[in-house]
Amino acid sequence: MAVREDLVVVSKILENDGKEYEGAVNKLNLFLVNLERDSMVQSRATTPEVHGGRAVVPPKMVYLNLYFVLAANFKGGSYVDSLRYLSKAISFFQDHTLFERTSWPDMPNGLEKLFIDMECLNMQELNNLWGMVGAKYVPSVVYRMKTVALGGAYSYYQPYVVRFPENPELGMA
Repeated sequence: MAVREDLVVVSKILENDGKEYEGAVNKLNLFLVNLERDSMVQSRATTPEVHGGRAVVPPKMVYLNLYFVLAANFKGGSYVDSLRYLSKAISFFQDHTLFERTSWPDMPNGLEKLFIDMECLNMQELNNLWGMVGAKYVPSVVYRMKTVALGGAYSYYQPYVVRFPENPELGMA
């Protein structure tokens, strides 16, 4: 079983109009199905730093759990191969449940650890998931990427500045 370089892709299965996306055929597809705030992780309160009449408010950290599907979208006589590839991918994530910067130096700055857990969906939840995606079921598994931290050093947003009014009566001049 020779492995192609582009066998696993981060891709949608369907186009927005419901037609099959050609870039997803005969590949293992990773696609996001949900994200939620991780309520188990407490975010530290951010205290503004005052610099000469201005308060600079640092970005607040947001901790997220990302749910993604790994789907074997193989056509025709490739069904057995799809199960083999999916099995190998599942084995990879069973062996690599923790991704740390020391082992994976290409992780984005500010992102130090990722935890990957397989989610167990019953038949009804699986049916609902594929109905939401709008595609026919293909062999797949759902994973949760736990506690992705956004904010702080890993933020697309700059800290915002609050300007205090100049008012001698308030002691701000």
